[in-house]
Amino acid sequence: MAKKKNFSLERLINGERVSKYDYLVTKQDPLSFVTESFQKVIINIEYSNVDGDYKVIQFTSTLPSEGKSTFVSNLSYLIGQKGKKVILLDLDLRKPKMNRVFNVPNKNGLTDYLAGKIPLDKAINHSDEIGIDFITAGEKTSAVVNVLEAKKLKDLIAQLRETYDYVLLDTPPVISVSDALYIANLADGIIYIVAQNKAKKALVKEAISSLKDHGTPILGMVLTQFDMKSGYGYNKDYSYYNYSEEDDE
Repeated sequence: MAKKKNFSLERLINGERVSKYDYLVTKQDPLSFVTESFQKVIINIEYSNVDGDYKVIQFTSTLPSEGKSTFVSNLSYLIGQKGKKVILLDLDLRKPKMNRVFNVPNKNGLTDYLAGKIPLDKAINHSDEIGIDFITAGEKTSAVVNVLEAKKLKDLIAQLRETYDYVLLDTPPVISVSDALYIANLADGIIYIVAQNKAKKALVKEAISSLKDHGTPILGMVLTQFDMKSGYGYNKDYSYYNYSEEDDE
């Protein structure tokens, strides 16, 4: 049986399997089929965004470990390479991962700024290696919902919208916690991540239905962790298609 390939590479440390999020296949292997699949995603986003209506884009999924953080970090790198000004926010305050992507400590981040501990310019970091700005989740808090509903967070998103071409939000899965639904109120559009053979179809439909109730449009869906030997005759690990009402049927 073909083994599924996950581009958040894994390694063994002291016998324990650890994900390696700082490997960006789009940077390390720019001519690969995977990178080409990412380029097609960007083209679809640009077609959806001809009028510039979708600057703040949320990335979420049904369940954990469907490849959101790996996907959005690779995508942000490629968009940055196109000369766009991009900032990536880690809004998964319960299980942050962006600090691993950028190899920095998870401190002086979003929650620290919202709590008034640091100014905004100290929360915004720049990665010369990836070529984009980013804000880590920051110090862990038990009041996650209060943070996500804070007016200061809405004001921050509004301020970033004026400064950047794209504000990309890495957020928790929909079914596990309600955080993604609160964040949907801040976003212009949503890209929904679905890993092959991960969540049941009924669960995916339930999650999408919950998001639709908040009125934020789902711009498209991305299939990740695709078994490249399972069909279609193309070697690819990511696939994108536009979301429509028919997808709920």
